[in-house]
Amino acid sequence: IIRGSIPTNYRRGEKIMKLLINEFIKDYKKKTTWLYFLLSFGIILLNSYFTKRQFEDGIDAVKILSGITVVSAALAMVFSLIMLANNLSQEYSKGTIKFLYTRPKSRSAILTAKIVLAFINYIIFLVVGTVFDFLTKYYVFFDRKVGLNHLNDTIEEGYFGRTVAKQLIITNLADLAVFIFFVAMVVLVCVVFKTQILSLVLVMLSLLGTGLIQSLTIFAVSKFSWAKYHMFDVPLFSSYYASEAGRHTVKEFFKFDNANALIIMLVAYSVVFFTISYIVNARRDITID
Repeated sequence: IIRGSIPTNYRRGEKIMKLLINEFIKDYKKKTTWLYFLLSFGIILLNSYFTKRQFEDGIDAVKILSGITVVSAALAMVFSLIMLANNLSQEYSKGTIKFLYTRPKSRSAILTAKIVLAFINYIIFLVVGTVFDFLTKYYVFFDRKVGLNHLNDTIEEGYFGRTVAKQLIITNLADLAVFIFFVAMVVLVCVVFKTQILSLVLVMLSLLGTGLIQSLTIFAVSKFSWAKYHMFDVPLFSSYYASEAGRHTVKEFFKFDNANALIIMLVAYSVVFFTISYIVNARRDITID
């Protein structure tokens, strides 16, 4: 059994890898992918301009460097989720899913490849955006006064006494955890609804409407403590670790005493969404013309 299982698992992994490479090539042949990069650069430049205006009286290099990934991470999440939604829903709307399912590859392998690609895209957008942000701040906006030599400096107040490097590591790991949840939600929406436009609309409403729903939650929690456990409060996990002010907000207004409940919510919702997605994807009837 052991001898037979090793080649089988290897072949399965090889199939997923081939699918992943094909999906990656398809993504980066699209003009929209490069348009997303250009939009990211434009937004990052605009943010750097306003950051420079904010520090006209004196540059706080430590504070600026500690937030160097904030905009890039947000843009990476939005654009990689849009790309994921397009990759999933376009297969159904254009009918190409029929041809994929005629090949000797399992439906779960196809779905897994698209999910893994979403994480790869997230990392690429995050890294490219962060490097671009740092270089423009270093050479253009702050005349080499915001450098990597500040990574081991301690942020003065409001960040748990962390160094810049520790702040960047913790916040980006927390953002990545929240990204897993959003990927699970996007996959569920696209697999269930299939229609490209509807899927994209629902994804964008979910991303943009999270803050509004969280605001409404603040009023509900004061009367019903169980109201805080809905899925749109999961992104509070990253806020809990971002700063002392963020943690105070999560504790004071949303009534989460610690991150344990948020971790459980994140894992539980993600597992449920992924499980439903794989089941629906495996059992759906596809008519091959």
